[in-house]
Amino acid sequence: MSESPFTAGTLPADDIAADAEQRRHRLFATADQLRLAGRGMEALHVLAAEIATSRSGERHRAHLLGRLAQTVALEQPTIALAGLREALNLRLDARSRSTVLALVATIAARTGHPDTDALLREAGTAHAASGDQSSARHLALGRAARSLAYGDLPGAEAVLAALDPDSGAARADASSIRAERVLVQLGLGRHQDARTATRRAPDEADVSRTGLTALDCLRMVAVGELPEAAALAVTALSSGSADLSSGVRALLVAVIGEVRYRRGEHDDARAILRTCLAEERWPDRTMWSLAFCVAVRDPALSTPAGLLTRIVADLHRSVRPLLPVPHVGPRLVRAAVAAGDTLAARRVTELVELVSTRTPVPLWHALADQSRGLRDGDPDALRSAVDQLRTTAARPALADALLDLANNPRLRSGEARDAAYEAAALYARIGAPGDQATADRRCADLSATPRHRKSIDGPPGGGIGALTPAEERVAEMLAAGATKKEAARSLFVSFHTVDTQLRSIYHKLGINNRMQLARAWERTRR
Repeated sequence: MSESPFTAGTLPADDIAADAEQRRHRLFATADQLRLAGRGMEALHVLAAEIATSRSGERHRAHLLGRLAQTVALEQPTIALAGLREALNLRLDARSRSTVLALVATIAARTGHPDTDALLREAGTAHAASGDQSSARHLALGRAARSLAYGDLPGAEAVLAALDPDSGAARADASSIRAERVLVQLGLGRHQDARTATRRAPDEADVSRTGLTALDCLRMVAVGELPEAAALAVTALSSGSADLSSGVRALLVAVIGEVRYRRGEHDDARAILRTCLAEERWPDRTMWSLAFCVAVRDPALSTPAGLLTRIVADLHRSVRPLLPVPHVGPRLVRAAVAAGDTLAARRVTELVELVSTRTPVPLWHALADQSRGLRDGDPDALRSAVDQLRTTAARPALADALLDLANNPRLRSGEARDAAYEAAALYARIGAPGDQATADRRCADLSATPRHRKSIDGPPGGGIGALTPAEERVAEMLAAGATKKEAARSLFVSFHTVDTQLRSIYHKLGINNRMQLARAWERTRR
């Protein structure tokens, strides 16, 4: 009898691979059952234990780490962090340990955890020692998430550009890479790019598809496709998909609530948003931050729950909730001003300005001007916001800014009426009859105002006393010899804002150039 080509106790490579694949399928089925039963910690433990004890080769380990990352994405932050930290107590090899550390750092970055920087350093050190491809991807995602928490969208975009979600090696992490890229595109105001990215993604029945669906709903809300956003969000939320994570569910609830408020369906909006208001534990409540930002427009929900205080506290950890839907930042300032909370108004405005500084695009310059205009009651800042928002696709943000301008008491009634009429027309076009009714009421109030009534700003040429506080700061710097660029940098506003304010200053003082401004300013100091 001829001798077998295999030694005793060994199996062909194909049989080993087949055995590993069968074991994987059984293991994944067990983990899924545990997760669906609400036992996420146990699901993570099952996967981590297999990673620690398996000797079935690199391919098996990569599949296990990929499923671990996907399971983490479906869980609440507290469960994910606890499960991963438990995994770190197991005897993981260096490459697996570096990936788990990178996963921990990424979750920390996305929730604004105070230890994020230290965790990223630890994950970076572990990756440098192991050179693992999986840990490299998750470390990059963690660093991108940290940039997003700071409002540095260009920085996040640069990090994500190095990742290829279509490569075979990145298959398990493709959903996270695509989602972060779409979030960056939304934050930069590149809504058409975001639409293309969500529509071209592989049609996978996993967290990738549901996550991108939620982001596409946010895009629709941002550009004013409100009926489409609500229809898609309701369909996704009622699908009963096992891959609908808590984070995705929270985004869909925010979308539905937003659209219902804009339609004037306040009772329906409150009904769906009340489900999230009880979430008080951080960091799990960070998933609901955008829903909180929707609810804050409704005193019936926000005042009893102290939502504004919670939102501002969480935004100081991470500005991520402000990024995908442009009108969220000014809305928070508007709510704070209405509530007489000057501290909250100032803190949110500073955060929007911070993003504007780190992400110098017209959209964020406009949002910073709008927030500042609401906080200071400055009509020129609101005019600047409207002018800049006209260059973007953010139609709901433009309509809101127009209504803010119309509501400013320092505006002449004729200009206020024009802004209110335009806001009402724009609300009608985007499918927001509730907001349209608000703008129409403002139109009616302004139409009842006597036409001879003058604005408190006074007529052109009204002297230094006619300037707003923001204009006074600009006038003082420019009269002292600063350039418009230097003034913008010192005052933390955009160049466009300074230019707009300077034109207003000239108009009010009845002058035409910087030399006349210097003389006028000097006369006030004598």
